[in-house]
Amino acid sequence: MKKKLFALLLAGLMTATVFTACGGGESSSTLTPNFSGVPSSSSAPEEPPYTPDPLTGLENVGQYQDGQRFVAVMINNISGNAKNDARPQWGLSEAEVLVESKVEGGITRFMALFPDVENLPVQVGPVRSARHQFFQLVLPWQALYVHIGESTVQSEYRTNYEYGDLDINLDRYSFPRDQARLATGVGSEHTAYTNSELLTEIIEKNDIDTNRTYNSTLFNFRNYNLEPRTLEGDSAVNIDVIHSQSYRTYFEYDESTGKYMMSQYSARYGTVSPSVDANNNEQLGFDNVILVLADIYTHPNYVGNSYDIQDVDYSSGGIGYYFYGGRVEKIRWQKPTPQSVMTFTDGAGYEIPVEINPGKTYLGIVDLDMADQCRYYEDTAETPASVSVDQTQVDTDFVDQ
Repeated sequence: MKKKLFALLLAGLMTATVFTACGGGESSSTLTPNFSGVPSSSSAPEEPPYTPDPLTGLENVGQYQDGQRFVAVMINNISGNAKNDARPQWGLSEAEVLVESKVEGGITRFMALFPDVENLPVQVGPVRSARHQFFQLVLPWQALYVHIGESTVQSEYRTNYEYGDLDINLDRYSFPRDQARLATGVGSEHTAYTNSELLTEIIEKNDIDTNRTYNSTLFNFRNYNLEPRTLEGDSAVNIDVIHSQSYRTYFEYDESTGKYMMSQYSARYGTVSPSVDANNNEQLGFDNVILVLADIYTHPNYVGNSYDIQDVDYSSGGIGYYFYGGRVEKIRWQKPTPQSVMTFTDGAGYEIPVEINPGKTYLGIVDLDMADQCRYYEDTAETPASVSVDQTQVDTDFVDQ
């Protein structure tokens, strides 16, 4: 099998230009990102009409409410032992974007994005605590940010950026736990969930503003009226995304559906198995897989203590990889300030915006230190049958603040 190590493709990183903010810095009033997604009202109307869903770029044919904020929910992903196991999660097959990044102790966490509060799955969770590396991704979009608890760093971000009622910390309200999962002996912190009914009650009780008109899409999506773009790089039928020793995410391209089907390694069982939605037993599949390589390290406030809260260096930008249709392209990414949207340009450094094909997206924030273990395969699809893992790193129990 022919495979490519990400580390072998990092040579350009050392000479890459450091990305900086445009326009003289950030402003607390910068609430509406605007880049080449939806045309502004002053643009000439397109034929045929272009009315995309902001999160997928697919045609919005009335299934979503116009003028509503999208919803970001923090989702637990721990899978260390019988007590600490949040899988399978509820509702992830209906997320339009799924973000994964390392948080502490090598574990990863998800942030699932849904179009609006009325279109949530019947059960979403297990809901877990907020982290500032995820918050920074939705901050410029002013999404409803749903979580239970938060790190002290995230508390500072929420205060400094005046997120107010848009930050829905379920710790301030009552929330349900899945009784069937509790009965299996799983820790209660891995059983909390939410849904449209529960969040609507909180929104109405607190008069939270859910109105939001987006004049651009989350990514620079290609117009859905056009044929999808064929990526110009290598064939890439399988992807190994190594976040840490014990948290590894795998994708296998299914040519019949045009989706990358997701699996994960579980330290509890010592195997790689399909990532499924507990609501419907569907395996998670994505049209787009975007990986951004970033410097991830212990936040200075937590060096030397037991929490090990992780920080992501977004301000420097870097390189990444865009996978679609069984192929891959090298890209560059930038997010100069917390209030900047993350954008992608060509990997050759010509600052040409990358068109992302419409569809569901997995966005992985990957530690540069793990790049030499990440890889993609160019030909026959293969799911890893075994994974070498340091068992001393898999059962750490972390307490959210």
